[in-house]
Amino acid sequence: MVINPQVEFLNSKVLLIDIGGTNIRTAVAEIGSNELINPTKQNLKSLDTFDEMLQNFLNENSSIRHLVFSIAGPKLHQSISMTNREFRIDETEILKEFSVDSCHLLNDWEAIGHGLSLFAKDDMHFINTGDPFNDTALILGPGTGLGAAQVVNDSIVLPTEIGNSLFTIPNLLLDIGLTSKTDINIIEDLISGGGLVKIYSHLAKTNKSSEEILNACHSDELAKKSVELFLKSFSQILSELALAFMPGKGIYLAGGLIRSLYKFLDADDFIKNFVINRKSMHKEVLLQMPIALIKQEMTCLHGSLNFINKFSQTLD
Repeated sequence: MVINPQVEFLNSKVLLIDIGGTNIRTAVAEIGSNELINPTKQNLKSLDTFDEMLQNFLNENSSIRHLVFSIAGPKLHQSISMTNREFRIDETEILKEFSVDSCHLLNDWEAIGHGLSLFAKDDMHFINTGDPFNDTALILGPGTGLGAAQVVNDSIVLPTEIGNSLFTIPNLLLDIGLTSKTDINIIEDLISGGGLVKIYSHLAKTNKSSEEILNACHSDELAKKSVELFLKSFSQILSELALAFMPGKGIYLAGGLIRSLYKFLDADDFIKNFVINRKSMHKEVLLQMPIALIKQEMTCLHGSLNFINKFSQTLD
């Protein structure tokens, strides 16, 4: 982040901008509050006029003195280049071009991780209640890609690029009968909205969007089968990640796709596949981990607001 240490944070507003793989979400907020003001969503096409869009926000509300971006891509030094689109943003360049006091860049799942502490049990659907045994949580979700972050003691957030790793893919494809697919090479090729599309196209020999597949589940047996295979694969991927990160505080799922998938998810089957083929010792460990779906929408914006609220308190 880039900041003038003399800047006052309280009594000023922050503009929150979440640039995902499909949409841009924005909101304004008072620093110190938990309320999003006028949250909006628009298509990524608006990135073509990004500078103009940002300047319009600042022109319309002169009390906006701070910016927090959450962006789908890894942060290197003070910039982020998007994973699935040609777009790059740099904190220093933003401060040079626009009249604001601070600019903060977060990976999108880093932002969601900062918001995890905001959500109570009533804000979640529990797939496995578990019995928490440490202070590490894993938060993740399939969308345009597969995003994830590790959250330690509610304060340290470590974003990952786990969706671009390779492990388990050959065995998973063999298990669900997709060995002929040559366009599934990394985890998020399978565990994402695009992955659901690929499963359906393999079974039905035709294409539907992920939204169309979900909407057709009650009338199209192949759509239903595609969702079942997706959830089976997801639970087994989750098992691998659970043993890699040991999130004894829980695994928390977020995002629009997993919220839409939840109504098709059978908790018993999900947990059965989560622990399948594990040694008894590791099965016992996995069953202690809570698994829950966060009901809240716009989790990136809520997390970004919580991030700058916490950051402003460190300057008191």
